[in-house]
Amino acid sequence: MYRKLGNVKQIINAYEIEFSSGAEKGKNCILVNNGKLEVLFNKDNALDISWVKYAGNNISFLTKNGINTKNATFAEMFDGGFLYTCGMDNVSTCVEGRPLHGSLHYTKAENVSVSVLEDKVIVSGLIRESGLFLKNLVLERNYEVYSDKILIKDRVVNQGYTDTDYCLLYHVNYGYPFLDECLKFDVDVISSEGLTPHAQSRIDKQFTITPPVDGGNEEVFYNYLNSGKFALSNEKIGVKVEMLYDLKNFPITIQWKSMISGDYALGIEPSTTRFDKFEKTKIEKHTSKAYNIEINFGEL
Repeated sequence: MYRKLGNVKQIINAYEIEFSSGAEKGKNCILVNNGKLEVLFNKDNALDISWVKYAGNNISFLTKNGINTKNATFAEMFDGGFLYTCGMDNVSTCVEGRPLHGSLHYTKAENVSVSVLEDKVIVSGLIRESGLFLKNLVLERNYEVYSDKILIKDRVVNQGYTDTDYCLLYHVNYGYPFLDECLKFDVDVISSEGLTPHAQSRIDKQFTITPPVDGGNEEVFYNYLNSGKFALSNEKIGVKVEMLYDLKNFPITIQWKSMISGDYALGIEPSTTRFDKFEKTKIEKHTSKAYNIEINFGEL
């Protein structure tokens, strides 16, 4: 293979970039390309994933705000992206006085490193949640980007001298053209509940993607699964995406569904807790816990 290449960057590369204009101005990111897979990691936002494109198709959901540097309300700042990690102090509005969906996403990654190997790109960094006389937690992020999958290998480390607690929710967001009326779900559900009475009234339509409607309400569902697998496929563009994770770490899979025009989105969210029965995870001093998610991409 290498005899056919002028430079290996023709087929696999990673570039550290800084946006120079627009709402994104000043944001520092890492753009990875490996075969059919393109991934943008946001160093200024917890090393979350701003977008994913596969085989030339956009997979992720980017809000009207886009990648931005605003200091405003959650609704005015929320960028969506492919992966928006919620925690470690809050998910949803569960903890009064903390940012909606937590502080993690607004924390810059430290010690970021990038390695381009023969078949994969490794992106890693540290995101710290700490305070004087408070906890000292570090989320060690480690991604492996292959030509057809992303491996998320995170580890929560308690570097403090007392036991503490945390919560995590991996807000994985899908958007057009991957998200469309033809999208099919493959998930083995034991039971589901709607977060609100409106969502509960539409529980039988949870896995049906409809055309956009002007106005309306978002819907959120709690799902208990038989296995940690949530697969989606779109025959129109010929792309499928499969998420694999351990239900011991993520007992709840939350589904966020917005069929609203201009806010057309689907979120599949492995979580350590529900919102209405909020529980944090305990972690002893000087210990750690791993959280792994495998996301596979393929053509139909």
